[in-house]
Amino acid sequence: MHSNQPHNNNYSNPATGDTGRLGPSLQQDSTAERFNQIFLATKDRMYQFVKKLTQDESDTKDIVQDCYVSLWQKINEVDMEQDILPLLFTYARHRVIDYLRKNTSRKQLLQEWQQEQISEIPQEQLLDYKERQLQLQVSINQLPSHRKRIFTMVKQEGFSHKEVAQQLGISAATVKKQIGLSLKFLKEQLPR
Repeated sequence: MHSNQPHNNNYSNPATGDTGRLGPSLQQDSTAERFNQIFLATKDRMYQFVKKLTQDESDTKDIVQDCYVSLWQKINEVDMEQDILPLLFTYARHRVIDYLRKNTSRKQLLQEWQQEQISEIPQEQLLDYKERQLQLQVSINQLPSHRKRIFTMVKQEGFSHKEVAQQLGISAATVKKQIGLSLKFLKEQLPR
């Protein structure tokens, strides 16, 4: 998809609860009308801006939705004569920073835990452990790419089945099935 084409973004307008049309009761409300105009004029640029930073469809939609909720909550304080996009980009930057911190913290905690596990292994077993880890990684790399991504996110990055399902736009049952298939394959590949 070209970046200058509009996106079919499935997030709703906090003023109306839909993705573009005002309900009959809100059509006379000038605040909601102004907000709706802002929303329609900026939603595609906001989506593109956040997507570049997160590289994730689901998180992009959540962050953009949250930015518009914040704008709606402060709509009476916003100077409508000013360009609203810089304000929305500021909201987005703050939320993306929080998103990145959360993901970085999760990965860092998992790495620290793995290091603790390694340090508890006696020296004579450490070489065997490292060799098995290398064999495991070689086997993981042989998984089909989609299955490998799911396996890596759950088993190596610590995401839950639900989180992976949301990020990849698949069901939690699909994640569970792919993990099961991956584990079966890895058990067949690795010597006991």
